[in-house]
Amino acid sequence: MLDAAQIGDIIVTVNPRPIIALTLALAWTLSARAQTLTTVSVATGLTKPMQVAFANGDDARLYVIEQRGIVKLIKNGVLQTTAFLNIDTVIPEQTYSGLMGIAFHPDYATNGRFYLYHTTGVTASIIVWLAEYTRSTTNPDIADSTSRRVIFKLASPSTQGYHLGGSPMFGPDGLLYLPMGDGGYTGDPQGGTRSQSLSYLWGKILRIDVNSDDFPADAEANYHIPSGNPYVGGVATDDAIFARGMRNPFRCSFDRATGKIWIGDVGGTVREEIDVFDPLTDATKNYGWNCVEGTLCTSNANCACPSPSLTAPIYEYTHTVGLSITGGSVYRGCAMLWLVGQYLFADYQNNKAWRMNLATGVPVVTDITTQLAPISGITCIGEDSRGELYVVNHLNGTVRKITSNPAPPDTDGDGIPDTCEVRVADINNDGHVDAYDLSQLMAGWTTTGVTDLNHDGYTDSADLTILLADWG
Repeated sequence: MLDAAQIGDIIVTVNPRPIIALTLALAWTLSARAQTLTTVSVATGLTKPMQVAFANGDDARLYVIEQRGIVKLIKNGVLQTTAFLNIDTVIPEQTYSGLMGIAFHPDYATNGRFYLYHTTGVTASIIVWLAEYTRSTTNPDIADSTSRRVIFKLASPSTQGYHLGGSPMFGPDGLLYLPMGDGGYTGDPQGGTRSQSLSYLWGKILRIDVNSDDFPADAEANYHIPSGNPYVGGVATDDAIFARGMRNPFRCSFDRATGKIWIGDVGGTVREEIDVFDPLTDATKNYGWNCVEGTLCTSNANCACPSPSLTAPIYEYTHTVGLSITGGSVYRGCAMLWLVGQYLFADYQNNKAWRMNLATGVPVVTDITTQLAPISGITCIGEDSRGELYVVNHLNGTVRKITSNPAPPDTDGDGIPDTCEVRVADINNDGHVDAYDLSQLMAGWTTTGVTDLNHDGYTDSADLTILLADWG
């Protein structure tokens, strides 16, 4: 058996492909500066689409929610004529609310459970709901509309359905995160304290467990408070509170590689902002509203500003740039390696879009508005199961897939980009075999586990040979 010190000799003498591959990788990185994006049509004729979503492990299906209370299904790239779910009799037509978000249970493949975040009522009687539905037991392309189970409800303080959030999400911990808006109009009501006070659920990030129930006597509260929530048994009115200081976190998403939540928080009269929240380290964090708007102190007399207790956004822009941030997703697909790790986001009202590169630690933002055209009120930049991204245009009723221009290489012509082909030695599952996988294999030398590529009980030169043959 070889020791790790001999690996360098193997790389050079056994197979020169890594050297070539590294050269090509460098060329690819340099050429990425010239890469641009474009979109291809996936679905048209939708009515006010709000979001696209996927279920874990299902590469064939993509779900689109429409504001009026209908969930459409795109299967194998084709929009199905029969809706996955129609509850338009439950959700009235509204300007600023309706069906706003959908999230699929991490174990959807086995339990068929998914969750809708929506409103009911009009004017002073608006209520927000988180409701569970299940997939049909006989047809996986249709949901059971009679399976509704209320998880959570909250009366809106707004008479028009303003600032209610809209992005229920399951985290890597299997818990459901629900960023809530302040429920106000321009400024935070109650003297600017609603988002700051632990007496309100509005303006917070909530975290709950939908797999059990702490409220068996209440048919409209069916969830469990995780023991790790920071205010359990403390001063908060509701132990579901996880963080605070939100204005209207309408579109939020988990970065599947880091486990962090990226939040597009709609601003007030001056600035829009992007916040990043790590559930492992950032519980109790205060993102500032209504003490600050972005990094700008407000006139709220109840706040000390500036204050080290307030967490600044990772990025902000003024209303000379955009007026209503949508938020977006971090790209973790395999078709565009040059784009991996970059955050794509948009502004609904000004019809603009950008990508943010944090490779240097400092946000570098590039305008991609013309590349994603036509843009008509983007309500979501969302993912499919493979991490590829889609743009949802609310006003013209379309879903378009984001791809690179020129198109990614497809050497064998099978319709799957070369970088998305299955790689036996892709140890870190990022779509290609490179120095990261080599590093992991070296770290696992002489041990078993994921680095034991030929499954003979230990990691050695045979596994290294497999990795080198699969390089690229």
